[in-house]
Amino acid sequence: MEENRSTKNKKKRRNRKILYIVLILFIFIYTILWKAFFDVNRTSLNIFNNVDTNNKRDSQVHIEATQPISFAFLGVDNGSVDRAEDVGRSDAILIGTVNPKTRTTTLVSIPRDTYSLMVGYEPYEGMEYYDKLTHAYAFGEAELAINSIQELLNIPIDYYVEVNMQGLIDMVNALGGIEVTSPLTFDYQGSYFIEGETRTINGREALAFSRMRKTDPEGDFGRQKREKIVIKAILDKALSFSSITNYESILETLEDNVKTNLTFNDITDMYFSYNKSLENFETTNLVGEELWLDEIYYLYTYPEDRLEISNLLRNELEMEKIIVDDLSLSELDYQHLEFGNYEESYSDSIDEY
Repeated sequence: MEENRSTKNKKKRRNRKILYIVLILFIFIYTILWKAFFDVNRTSLNIFNNVDTNNKRDSQVHIEATQPISFAFLGVDNGSVDRAEDVGRSDAILIGTVNPKTRTTTLVSIPRDTYSLMVGYEPYEGMEYYDKLTHAYAFGEAELAINSIQELLNIPIDYYVEVNMQGLIDMVNALGGIEVTSPLTFDYQGSYFIEGETRTINGREALAFSRMRKTDPEGDFGRQKREKIVIKAILDKALSFSSITNYESILETLEDNVKTNLTFNDITDMYFSYNKSLENFETTNLVGEELWLDEIYYLYTYPEDRLEISNLLRNELEMEKIIVDDLSLSELDYQHLEFGNYEESYSDSIDEY
C-alpha cells in the first residue's frame, strides 16, 4: 500500500515537472515569437513611405484577396559613403507582376537610359519634358519615377521597393552571402567572376556583379540580366529557413537602406498568399536602340516593343490588352510610326524635346 502511494506521488511529481517544462517552453517560444513580431512590425513602420502616384486601375487592388499585383524595384545609386547626401538616380529599374493563380512572377528590366516622359516634372509650366528614365528619381524620387514608368508602359504600379547601394551590400552580408552563377568572365572593382562558375558571394561582390556594364558584350542588357540573378538569389535566401536565425540583422539592414509603400499587413499577407508565386520566375527585357540628342546618349524604345511588354504585364495582371494608341507617344514615336525607323538626322529638329 505504502509502495503504491509512493509510486503515485512520484508520477504526480514527474507529471508536474513535465507540465512545468512544457509551460516554460511555451512561454519561451511565445516570447521569441512576440519579439520577432514586434521587431518586424517596428521595421515595417520605419521603412514605410507612402507615395501619391497616378491611378492606373479601375478599382483598388487588395493583397488579402490574392489578386494579381505589380511592383517596381528601384536600385538607387546613393547610400554609399561618397554619395550619402545625393538624392541619387534609379540605376536599376525592374517591373514585376505576381499572379497567385498561375503561381508566376514576371520580371521585366527597364534600361536606365530609356527615353521617357518625366511625369510631374515641368521645366516651364505646361511643358512636357523627356529625359533618361533614371533621372526621374532625381527629379522627384520614387513618386515621379513610378509615375513615369506607369506612363511609359501604361500599366499600374501597385507597390514599390527602393534599395540603395549600401543596402544591397548590407542585405547580402546579413543573409550570409548569396549563391550566383556568372554568365560571363569579368573583373570589376576588385571582384573576379568566371563564366559558368557557381559560388557564394558577399555584399561588395554582389554589388560589383550587378553593376558592371562597360565590358559586358551586351552592355546595359547584360547588366540587367545580372541584376535579376542577384535579386532572385536574395529572395531565395531571404525566404529560406536558414535566414530566420539571423532575422535581426536583416531587419536592421532594411531599416537603414530600404523604402517601400508596403505595410506590415501587406507584407504578411503577401508572404502567406504569394510565396508560391515567388518560386517561379519568368524574365524579359524592354529593348531599344541608341539615340543621340545634343550629344547625349539615350535608349529609344519603339512603341511596338513597349506595347508588347505592356500587354505581357497586363495579361499577368488580368487587365485588358491595349493598342499602340493607348500608349503615351512622343514626337519620336509619331515619327517612327509614320515613316518607320527614325533617322538620326531627325534629332537636330527635336532638340527642344
